[in-house]
Amino acid sequence: MTEVLIGEVPGDFVSPGTSPSPAVLLLHGTASERDEVGGLFVRLAESLVAGGIASLRIDFAGCGASSRPQTDFTVTSELSDAQAAVTWLRGQPSVSRVAVLGMSQGGMIALLLAAQDPALAALVTWSAGVLTTSDLAGAFPGVLSDGASSAVIDLGYRTFEFSRQWLEEFRAMDLGAAAAAVTVPVLAVCGTADTVVSPAASSRLVADAPDRALVEIDGADHIFNVLSHSSAADQLLTVTTNWLVATLAR
Repeated sequence: MTEVLIGEVPGDFVSPGTSPSPAVLLLHGTASERDEVGGLFVRLAESLVAGGIASLRIDFAGCGASSRPQTDFTVTSELSDAQAAVTWLRGQPSVSRVAVLGMSQGGMIALLLAAQDPALAALVTWSAGVLTTSDLAGAFPGVLSDGASSAVIDLGYRTFEFSRQWLEEFRAMDLGAAAAAVTVPVLAVCGTADTVVSPAASSRLVADAPDRALVEIDGADHIFNVLSHSSAADQLLTVTTNWLVATLAR
């Protein structure tokens, strides 16, 4: 593993060697960090490298080792960070092609990125997909209703100071249009017991489109039960790795 700094974006790059191999950019969820909950992205990186695939996981603004303030975390900044990371990967002699994977909000950013960049090799979402306009508009009710420029929200696993820009951009995302614009192979993985992002969002992402696969893990919650050490997280990693190895070998 090699620690990297892409502009102001810290990350960890894991590569199977110096010969050109595919790479996957890993995008974490809301106010999480590059290793993801329960070390899911660390485990995925280990699984991918064993299959001959490199990976780069990054910290968005205000998250993990990022030196930027939490209020710099917006949809715009996440997309900019992801685009910079893709450019960095494409500049590595050991990387042949680049795919993107995101969890939760990171999956929505990955979807927006794939819609803008048809040169990506594949898109994978975990606990994400196409939230409807009403889903997005109804998110975080009452937050910043007093006209404040930012608000500290208790997410349960941590508190985070969100800017008004983040909330407005989050609610304005057109994920349906993004899904329609994606031309690369897609894998959407969700848990049937996810109460944060409905499994229907994953179904909408793959519906009526070629070369898209949906995997629902029975009884898995939003984080695939990783903290309870059930088999759901193992299933997630196995399904994802196998699909990426097969897809990126085409």
